[in-house]
Amino acid sequence: MLPISPYHRSLWVRNIFLGLFALGLIAVLFKLGFGYKQITLYKQAKAFYEQKNLLQAEETFSRAHDMAVLTYGDDEWNSIMLQLTSIRIELEGLYQYSRSAISEKKVAEIGAIYEQYQAVKQKYQNQKDVPAMFFQQLSAHLGMDKSFSDYYLNALQTAKAQAQSNLEKENYQDESFIETLLAIPDEYYGGKEKKQAELSALFQNYEKTKLRKLIASASFEEVITKTATSIRQYKKLGIETDWLVGQLEKYALAEIKEVIRSKDLSAFVDMAAAYRKIEDVLSSDSPVLDSVTRYLEGKLKQAEQYIKSFEFTKARELYEQLNPLQDTATLLSDLEKLWLEYDPARLLQLRYPDRTFTDMLSGTDRWGAKLYAFGLSKADQRLYFAAKMPNDSLLYLDQSLDVDMKSAKAKIDDTLGSKEKPVIIVSASGKERANAYAALSPNLTKESLEKRFLVEADELSVEDSEHVIMKNTVGKGENEIALFKLEDNGLAYIEKLADLEESSEETTEGTESGEVTSPADGSTQETDQTLPATQKIDVFAGPGEEYENIGQVADGSFQVIADLNGWYQIVFDGKEGWIRATESTP
Repeated sequence: MLPISPYHRSLWVRNIFLGLFALGLIAVLFKLGFGYKQITLYKQAKAFYEQKNLLQAEETFSRAHDMAVLTYGDDEWNSIMLQLTSIRIELEGLYQYSRSAISEKKVAEIGAIYEQYQAVKQKYQNQKDVPAMFFQQLSAHLGMDKSFSDYYLNALQTAKAQAQSNLEKENYQDESFIETLLAIPDEYYGGKEKKQAELSALFQNYEKTKLRKLIASASFEEVITKTATSIRQYKKLGIETDWLVGQLEKYALAEIKEVIRSKDLSAFVDMAAAYRKIEDVLSSDSPVLDSVTRYLEGKLKQAEQYIKSFEFTKARELYEQLNPLQDTATLLSDLEKLWLEYDPARLLQLRYPDRTFTDMLSGTDRWGAKLYAFGLSKADQRLYFAAKMPNDSLLYLDQSLDVDMKSAKAKIDDTLGSKEKPVIIVSASGKERANAYAALSPNLTKESLEKRFLVEADELSVEDSEHVIMKNTVGKGENEIALFKLEDNGLAYIEKLADLEESSEETTEGTESGEVTSPADGSTQETDQTLPATQKIDVFAGPGEEYENIGQVADGSFQVIADLNGWYQIVFDGKEGWIRATESTP
């Protein structure tokens, strides 16, 4: 690379300086040109200002001021013109916002812009002549007042037309006209008081007409729901609603009193539940809510009376119907406890509602249970057992039975075992003998039904807590009247009491002489040769003499299917009833 000579270096420096000088000269010339133009604009602005053409003056001044080349004119005039520019920027901003809001029909935004515009207008009208005059000229130029006036007058007309259309078509989905009418400034009604009077009359006429048409065509729930929606909207907008609440209460009270008079509880519950949903729009002393509360309290007392009369089904149905108005879960739980204590057989009915039981027996305080119930199910050849334990837990057991269920009968034998833990004996037709006997012992501690024995014999009688006597049993004891002992693994043969033929002869002789020999101990008893007249027993519709007397039965003319607190449930003449269980009851 060749070195640069001093001569060439000096030429380059000179050329650079000449270039910079040229650029500077051009800049000065441009500045002089812009300065001249700026001065010309300032002079034009001054001329417009003196002619009171403030719009042109501000526009021209603003153009000159934006050039920012030099300062021209006195400070006071410049200050006034800068103030006018500030007014223009503010007003043009409001103008753009208003046009956008009006085109999109944003009622709330239009109202806010209008209030802001009026505030700005008031502010500048209170200032000196020039700002006030400029504001008026610019506002007229932009058409601000006319724009708002056109919008609000049209909105007023449209809103009133919408209200009328809603009533004619009975379509109340769109009620935006309410908010629109309220948003229209007072001056378009002729002042605040006139606005209040006009809107009050319009809204009352609209709502009363709407309510009347709804009542004629809609359901109770629809009427109160739509009216409550209107009340909430009016309250949100700050409109007094006592007149509409009064109309709603009058209608609802008449409707609810009518269903009370007609004793239509289902309709009452539906209407009362619907009315409680609009409680937020009602007064604290609402006559309708008061009526609902009083009638509800009366129905709850009626349910209590049903319980006292042991009409548990009616009480439960009533509590279930009232549940939408008041949580009756606790009351239903208490009812079930009382019902179970009164009728422990419900333990099985509640667990197996679709199963049919025969020979149902129930009671209290046995096998360590507070309540118990058991019954035979012929459908699946089983005995089902239910117990309510001292800790209120429920225990359910079942056991298959190898007997003919078509003829099966179940009973509790208090003698065999103990009174607190007796043995359940199921008797049925036998295959090899006249009868088959199955014995079960509920062991609730082990949660099991223990099979004690299964035998066939012509007859079986219980002697004491451990012994039974059987006639002609299958196996050991055949053709005998024999004594057996109940052990853990079944019945154990103890001894023969008599041969079957010998027993028959003795029985015949004893009958002829007026004596009967007991096969157990050989003792004799005098027999009454005069047979008593057939005993008649009163039958009641329920387990108590407070129930209706539905007939009488004679000894042996009925079948016992359950016992409950000293009463037997029986079947007679193809129907069911209850008789008192006494020592003389066969």
